[in-house]
Amino acid sequence: MGELVALATRDISLLVRQEIDLAKAELTRQAVSAALGVAFLAVAAGLGLCALIAVTIFLGELITWAGVERFWSYLLTAAGYLVIAGLLALFAIRRFRRLSPPERTIQTVRDDISWLRNPTGTPAPAPASAAPPNPASGTTSAGPAAPGDPRGSAPSGPGGAVLAPHGLHP
Repeated sequence: MGELVALATRDISLLVRQEIDLAKAELTRQAVSAALGVAFLAVAAGLGLCALIAVTIFLGELITWAGVERFWSYLLTAAGYLVIAGLLALFAIRRFRRLSPPERTIQTVRDDISWLRNPTGTPAPAPASAAPPNPASGTTSAGPAAPGDPRGSAPSGPGGAVLAPHGLHP
């Protein structure tokens, strides 16, 4: 009995490490897309800060030269900057909205929680047309189990109890 508890503890520990690794891999891919969004915001902020003073003075004086009072010319220049900054921010927000949660990690965590609630691993009943599984090889008489099929993928312990999901071996 103690050996089974030790095996289960080790398998759960391994499972948690694998889930963390999967989450890291998925989040790394998402981070690349997020980095592009951040880069667009950084460019917008950098352009706005570096060029703001020089271009504002130039445009304000240009509009003043065209006959508009100095106060209004600088106000119009600032309004133009706000429009440009708004468009760049809108573009960045659209990039961020394209991000999605780590769906594979979420699904495998749900599967793991389901398995922890029902560790006997009782497989779902097979359709009438499917051949019965061959416990020795993890296949059916029609061939190997389907990639998403949990039958035949988890090792079994004494009495046929499933030890761990996702094919973790003791």
